[in-house]
Amino acid sequence: MVASRPSVVMLTADRQIDRRILQSAQSLKNFGWQVTIVAMPEDTVCSAKDGQHVVRVGDNQQAAVPRRENLVLAVYRIVRAVLPMNGRIMRALKRLAWSVFVDQENFYQRLYGPTVQRLKPTVFMAHDLPMLPVARRAAEASGARLVYDSHELYAEQEFSGAERKKWREIENRHIRACDAVITVNPSIARELEERYCLAQPVHVLYNAAYLEASQAATRTLHDALALPDEARILLMQGGLSAGRNIETLVRAMAKVQTPDVHLVLLGDGQLERRLKRIVRDLGLEPRVHFHAAVPQARLPIYTASAHAGAIPYRATCLNNQYCTPNKLFEYIAAELPVLASDLPEISRIVHAHDLGLTTDFSTEAAVAAGIDTFFSDSGRIQRWRQNAAVARSQLCWEQEEKKLVSIFEAFR
Repeated sequence: MVASRPSVVMLTADRQIDRRILQSAQSLKNFGWQVTIVAMPEDTVCSAKDGQHVVRVGDNQQAAVPRRENLVLAVYRIVRAVLPMNGRIMRALKRLAWSVFVDQENFYQRLYGPTVQRLKPTVFMAHDLPMLPVARRAAEASGARLVYDSHELYAEQEFSGAERKKWREIENRHIRACDAVITVNPSIARELEERYCLAQPVHVLYNAAYLEASQAATRTLHDALALPDEARILLMQGGLSAGRNIETLVRAMAKVQTPDVHLVLLGDGQLERRLKRIVRDLGLEPRVHFHAAVPQARLPIYTASAHAGAIPYRATCLNNQYCTPNKLFEYIAAELPVLASDLPEISRIVHAHDLGLTTDFSTEAAVAAGIDTFFSDSGRIQRWRQNAAVARSQLCWEQEEKKLVSIFEAFR
C-alpha cells in the first residue's frame, strides 16, 4: 500500500499573499507535499492566487463566519482604502479596535476556526504571530505537527505599549508548543530564543528571491518613464506606505548635487498622492518618477534596469531595526548595488558581500549626502555590481528552500 502524501496547511492573515509564503508553498509542493494556504477574504485591492491552492476564510460557508468578525473586516476594508496603513491615524484606530472592540487572539480564532477545523494535515504552519494560536489549537485537535514562521519581530512593531505587551504574552504562551520555529534573520532568531528561553534553536530562512536567469541590463524604466539616456536610476520598489521613511528619501532629492541621478518609486500605496504632492511642491518632477506596481513575475525585468536599489527604513521600533526586507534580496537577485539605512542585519549582508553603501537616513541632508557619495565613484559601483552577481547565487531561494525542506522532512 502506497503511503499518502504528507500535507501542510499554511495559515496567514494576508489578503495579498506574501512572496515568502508562496515560495515556501511551491518548494514543499516540489518535494511531494500537498499544500493548502488559508488566508483572509479577498477584496478589490488584491485577489491573485498565484497558482496556489488558496482557501479564503468564509469561502462557501459565510454563515459559519461570526457576524462580529465580518463586521470588523468590513469596516477595516473601508478605512484602509482611504488611510495609510501605517500612518498615525490608522495606528490610532487599530489601537482603539484592539483595546476596546477586539481581542487579538479570540478574533483570529473565531474568524479562522470554522475553516481550519475541517482540515487534517500532517503539519499546520503559522505564518506570523496572529496565526500562531489558531495553528496551535488546530494542530492539537488533529494531532498534527506545528511550525511557526515569524516573518518579523511582530510584537515589536510601532504599537502602543499595551499592544506590544499583549502580543508578547500571546507569543510567549504558544511558541514553546511548536515543533519548529523559523524566522528571517539571525538577529530575530536570537531575540526569540533569548526572550522565550527556547530549548531548540530558531531556524533562519532569508526572504530571498528565486534565482532567475540573470537579467541583462535593459532600458525598461528609461523607456517607460521617458528618462534621458544619461539618467542613472536609484530605485525604491515596494509599497508606498507609511513607516518606510520614503518621504525623507523623496525630499532629499532636492538636495542631491549629482545631476544625472533620478529616483524612481516602483509600487502603489496610500502615500502615493502625498508623495506626488511633495514632488510637485519641490519642483522635483524632472528627477523623481512614479511607476505603478508590476506583477511579481515581471518585477526582475524592471529591477534590473535600474543602477542601484534604495532601502530607506529607519529604526523607529525594534522590528524595523532588525528588518531584512524582501527588496534587499530582490536587488541582489537583479545584481543591483544597494544604498541602505545603516541597520544591523541589512548592513551585515551589504558589507559581508561588499554590495554597496549603508548611510544615515535620518535627515534629508544626510540622505542627499549619501546618494552623492554612492554615485561619486563609477568604478566602485561596477565592483559592487560584480559582487552582487556572485552573491545572488548564495542569497537565493534555491538555497533557502533546502533548509525548509530539511525541517519538514522530519515530519513525514
